[in-house]
Amino acid sequence: MKAVIAYRDADDSPEALELAAILRRTVGCELVVVAVLPRTSRDTLESREPDAEFRAWLDQVAADAEAAARAFLDGEGRIEFLRVASSSVAAGLIEAAESCGADVLVVGSARDAVQGSLLAGSVATRLLHSSPVPVLLAPRGYHAEPGQRFSSLTCAYAGTARSREALAATCDLARRFGAPLYVATFVPRAGTMYPPEVGLDVEELVSAQWAEQAGGLQSEAVALCREHGIDDVRTFVARGDGWAGALHSVDWDDHDLLVIGSSRLGAVARVFVGSTATKILRYTPVPVLVVPAGSYVWSE
Repeated sequence: MKAVIAYRDADDSPEALELAAILRRTVGCELVVVAVLPRTSRDTLESREPDAEFRAWLDQVAADAEAAARAFLDGEGRIEFLRVASSSVAAGLIEAAESCGADVLVVGSARDAVQGSLLAGSVATRLLHSSPVPVLLAPRGYHAEPGQRFSSLTCAYAGTARSREALAATCDLARRFGAPLYVATFVPRAGTMYPPEVGLDVEELVSAQWAEQAGGLQSEAVALCREHGIDDVRTFVARGDGWAGALHSVDWDDHDLLVIGSSRLGAVARVFVGSTATKILRYTPVPVLVVPAGSYVWSE
């Protein structure tokens, strides 16, 4: 497995490097740190000479990024560093992922995210709508202790085609990680599902029916896991007020990994997050792996 990590300078997320380190320890993947920098006239083969000061500044940014990444990942084994020239950071990362045969793109949360929460910035948002490979995102402030590996994998399962593909990917990763596999069905409860005159009994009945349906989905998920060679599967239903309540009702370990599926964008497999995935991303306290539809085979 090979991972491309987005990291350009001190303003970029160190959480992405933390997440890459724990991924390396868990599965022994290759790490490729990529700094995407603006194109210059030399990059675009224009006739005019590039501005010397600007190019010197870009060279320094790249050198600083490489030095910082290598220092941060010191002791984590060999890493590769790539400098990519592109007019778009997201496009440059996708280009790098495709050119080096990466299996996953690793990015951090936006700088203005609340500590412990995940907020996709402009680059991550673009990647979540156009990446041909899974995208691994870290919450703000994510930190891994020395030697720490992922402690478990949890797949969000809703019985849809994309969640079945995400479950297949999770089964594959569970074998590689040697980690416990959980299947979660999230049941967010609206604050005011029905007007007061209808009564709370009806609201509780609907909530109970949702929970019963979730139990059926989990039985289906366990059967699918067995088809993929995983017999030891643990399931749970996470209920709470809204998506925030449902996500935070789970007793997460700091080093759990949540896996969700994505919709298909056009005729080609791409990551494309729908409304449910967006809500899960917004409220998850743990790292999330978003798997593109039709693309869950990992290289050795």
